[in-house]
Amino acid sequence: MWIVTRIFGDSQWTRAIFINIVIQACLAIIFEAAIFSYHANTIDTINLHRFNEDYYGPSLLTAYANARSLLVYFTLFIIAQIFTVILVIDAVCQKNTIELIALVAFEVGMSAYSIIQYYQSSNLFSNTSDPGISLAVSFLGDSLHASSWAEITQICLMIISSIIFIFLAYKLYLEFGWHIYKKIGADLAMRDRYKMYQIFMMLLKFDFFFFLGFSIQYLALFVVAWWPEAYTKEQTTELINKLIEHIILSCFVTILMLLLAYWGLRRECKWHLYIFIALSTASMAYFIYVLVQISREPQKFVGSKAFLTFFLCVDMVLLLVTVPVSMICVRNFNHGLINHISHATGTATSSHSMSPLGGEREEKPGSTQRWSIE
Repeated sequence: MWIVTRIFGDSQWTRAIFINIVIQACLAIIFEAAIFSYHANTIDTINLHRFNEDYYGPSLLTAYANARSLLVYFTLFIIAQIFTVILVIDAVCQKNTIELIALVAFEVGMSAYSIIQYYQSSNLFSNTSDPGISLAVSFLGDSLHASSWAEITQICLMIISSIIFIFLAYKLYLEFGWHIYKKIGADLAMRDRYKMYQIFMMLLKFDFFFFLGFSIQYLALFVVAWWPEAYTKEQTTELINKLIEHIILSCFVTILMLLLAYWGLRRECKWHLYIFIALSTASMAYFIYVLVQISREPQKFVGSKAFLTFFLCVDMVLLLVTVPVSMICVRNFNHGLINHISHATGTATSSHSMSPLGGEREEKPGSTQRWSIE
């Protein structure tokens, strides 16, 4: 009970939003795991018959590739649920109103995706006029779109949970706004600096998720699609080189630059942010390079083209927003924001020198001087 009080305080709204998001995550992961299992079974059935049938035309190949790619996105949806729980805890602990607003948008986006995944699944083998698709439908039998009950339940769960989340987030928005006002005070300049700090921290978290999402998808293409088709030594060597290139540019550089940005912001270290901006430029160049690759060689990205393009575009937009915000945060360094943040998050020590809002307090003889912005 002490730990719960320590993290969530005495507010009924913080506990309610935490309970809501945990229930949503647990149920959503269960249903998504069921959806994943049904689709994996469909893929295994198609794969079992593909070498035993004379006709396996391009339409069925495309449907098969789309079905395989969906497994990656089911996994990402499960990761997104865990990510949301972590962000809700972080937003509550940090009393971050900006992060709450972003989480509302993220929840709505996941609800929309639950509808999209049902549409994608139900239309995988909808073109029954094609001989190859008809053949697949015949040997799939009852397993064809057997996951529909779980997908419809997932849609209902996400919509209901999102509506509850929006209501609770609104209540917390009002509560956190008052808390920040009490801690930061009426200094508009300092409040604007704190707002940019919150925006940058929120952007870094979403950068991490969407960069990770792109990396997982691209690595899945290497393992699932490209590696089994590398029959010659030259193809294998080229694939290994591309894999190393992706791991360095997309995985290592991404993690490094986000860690640098985080620590640079927390410690007000300008050169950390300057390196972050330089690495962001390199990441942007790599994202553009992959996007050009997808447009030039669409046959290599069958079943993943739309999703990869979407994630790449989101990654680039996030970078275009994150870099300017990081520059604003650098400009705000050395203006006393760190001291205010430590008070706002309840981690300040008495060594920080602050000016009280309500005038100086009378000190008792022998007492230790402690200034407060409360």
